[in-house]
Amino acid sequence: MSAFFTKILALFASFATMLTAIFCPPDSVEPVFPEATQKTQTAFDEGEFVMGSNDLVVAPYGDDSNPGTLEAPLKTFEKAKEMLKAENASGAVTVWFREGTYEITDTVEFTSADKSNVLYRSYPDEKVIFSGAKEIGGNWSETTINGVKAFVTDMPVESDSDYFRSLFKGSKRLPRSNYPKEGMFKVADPKTDEAAVPENEANFFTKSVVFYAHPSDMLDFANAQDVDVRIMHFWCDELMPVHSVDAATGRVETTKPTAMTVRVEDNYIFENVKEALSAPGEWYLDRSEGKLYYIPEEGDTLENTVLYAGMTECLMTVDGAESISFQGINFEKTDWEHIGKDGSFSGKVFDESHPLYDNIEYGATHPQAAFEVPAAIHISASSGINFTDCRFENISYTAVKFENASKNCNITSCRFNEIGANAVFIHGDFVVPASTESINVTDCHISSYGRIFNNAIGILLTHAIDCDLTNNEIHDGWYTGISVGWNWGYSPNSTNNINISNNLIYDIGNGWLSDMGAIYTLGIQPDTVISGNVIYNVGCDEGRYGYGGWGIYLDEGSSGMLVEKNLVYDCSSQTFHQHYGKDNIIRNNIFAFGGEGAFRITRNEEHNSLTLSNNILVTDNATMYALTTDPDWFVDDSNTYWDYKHGGNVYSGDSMSFFERKSMVIMTARGYYNNAVFADPLFKDAANRDFTLALNSPALETGFEAFEYNAGTKTLFE
Repeated sequence: MSAFFTKILALFASFATMLTAIFCPPDSVEPVFPEATQKTQTAFDEGEFVMGSNDLVVAPYGDDSNPGTLEAPLKTFEKAKEMLKAENASGAVTVWFREGTYEITDTVEFTSADKSNVLYRSYPDEKVIFSGAKEIGGNWSETTINGVKAFVTDMPVESDSDYFRSLFKGSKRLPRSNYPKEGMFKVADPKTDEAAVPENEANFFTKSVVFYAHPSDMLDFANAQDVDVRIMHFWCDELMPVHSVDAATGRVETTKPTAMTVRVEDNYIFENVKEALSAPGEWYLDRSEGKLYYIPEEGDTLENTVLYAGMTECLMTVDGAESISFQGINFEKTDWEHIGKDGSFSGKVFDESHPLYDNIEYGATHPQAAFEVPAAIHISASSGINFTDCRFENISYTAVKFENASKNCNITSCRFNEIGANAVFIHGDFVVPASTESINVTDCHISSYGRIFNNAIGILLTHAIDCDLTNNEIHDGWYTGISVGWNWGYSPNSTNNINISNNLIYDIGNGWLSDMGAIYTLGIQPDTVISGNVIYNVGCDEGRYGYGGWGIYLDEGSSGMLVEKNLVYDCSSQTFHQHYGKDNIIRNNIFAFGGEGAFRITRNEEHNSLTLSNNILVTDNATMYALTTDPDWFVDDSNTYWDYKHGGNVYSGDSMSFFERKSMVIMTARGYYNNAVFADPLFKDAANRDFTLALNSPALETGFEAFEYNAGTKTLFE
């Protein structure tokens, strides 16, 4: 078995399988947790390894003049590609990489001219790294900066290609020096017409290159051109290079316009600040001096400190190729640049049906998530491109992107960690029907994503069909876990038949951004299913504009979807929110302990918005529903309601509600909430988040079907 990439795949035995009394212990309806199964990433069984006659071997100690045999391997990835193309060998071929780090200085490009039916994989029990970084070390000297000990080395920056924004130590991304050191500053009111609009400004998308800080928060930056400013507002994370600052007035001007309106009280932070360099592990590249400064961590010496500077942004492109697979490969350490185009980008952010439709020019980021961020591995117009048992770590952009009519591709049993933007982006055209199809992400572990572009998403899917996003563990992101669809409102949407099932999603949001969900959808999506997922610990920004930390969030026009057998709990807002849609079915879910209640429906529309049936909804001193829609326009049938402080005395509504906080018991007597049960569902230990149902649970009498779930006591992967 492989010594690297060890991963425990603890899959749900069957989220769709019902637990009935005949299969349960006598006192409760217990979920079934399958035993974790061991599988290494390269997964060689004893005696499996056999080289084919056309196979090639690549090794760091090889030579490109060699024939590429086990005894005389090649040295480079590119040479292996060239030989396969030249030899035109028929049938399947494997290219074996021996242990070591392969520095990718120029993007590896696959096209239709490259041989198909090729597997690029690690040699048995060996760790193979494709890296976009170069080594820095061996020439440090000691100095003092900002009153603390630092290491410094010459790092001439003669052109943009010499300037890097990513620095790594081992497998860890080192932080650039930030100011403030803890928390964030607030945008000040300049009382001018130049910046920061009032709170009630209706337009979300007023561009600006100026905002005002409180003068007391400012430093007199010696190298302002090296400083970036990050502004957090609503669902958007703006990262902009600073043009100039005036410490006396607090005026900050950026080189690129924002995508969203900068408002008074928006959170912001300065990054890459020489004057703030002080904490162990921080670094700063002084372009004007041509020097790299590093604050040593415990154990670092001038002799043993080796760092890696990200130099390559894109490791690999695949354009028009077929049947190329990768197995057991580590893709690591890439660099990044600002994605804005100096205000030159002009594109349709919204469909014409959206009330805020406009051709919005921006230079900082996309106003709707990390949409424009490039990818370290970019796949376009290709089919049969597969990644199995691979690891993506310290990728500064999106890790893997499929687009432009790519088909029949799979990412299976891969690990994503410390990702700058999205882990996986599946993107099709704004046309109907979709041309991007059957791109599947299964059995993957995604953690610590959105580390540079904070409004990134674990798995982002736009305009694609027939995709499976299943059995993944997603956590520790500052925005949405899984997002599907990209059409606002009821306009034609090319997204359909997406299976979002059996995922474990937790620790999402973490108080950074707003208007987000662990699972988020947009637009009409017939046959899309959200089933068997476990979601918990979703938290939005709690500041002045903070709102919307939802578990499952069906946003603008989400329609034709089935949401069933999900366990959702501990969300800062509601556990479920539908912001207008049509004919969605929400059944047999457990929605528990939303900070603002269990369930929200917004916008009154004269059609059936959704059918809510056979669910269990529990709160703890919170309203059950928040409604801005007439309850006549959705169906509520056979649900169980309970509040752990007030018992069955539960309320629908809040200050913005259709019901203006009405007793649900009373409203039931008036003909609403059909067949509702107001009773303790008899969970085994709700306080400790064990939602196992007792056999005599009143919820079972309503037709609720107990289902297998992971209650947060286990993770899918080690």
